[in-house]
Amino acid sequence: MSRFRKLSLTRVKGLVIAVAVINGERHILMNNEAYEVVKEVNRLLGLRRCSVCGRWVRPEDLGYVEIMGNKVTKAVCQECLGRVYSDIAELMGQCLTK
Repeated sequence: MSRFRKLSLTRVKGLVIAVAVINGERHILMNNEAYEVVKEVNRLLGLRRCSVCGRWVRPEDLGYVEIMGNKVTKAVCQECLGRVYSDIAELMGQCLTK
């Protein structure tokens, strides 16, 4: 039987990436490949508080989820994740113009 040691799920602007460590091997699944993982994570999570802003968020609206063993260690809503990506893009733009 396979065992998840760590699972990271990221959803940004239509892109879904799941990174899982199963039986010591790292697997990267994208979009359609990650469908079953996303479905199972959504089923198990229920409402969660965003680790950044503290709002209650439905599993479908989470932008980033990190699960280690059987414990959710981080959950970030789509809004907070989008803000972080915007800030990173702005900083990169500033670096390129200097």
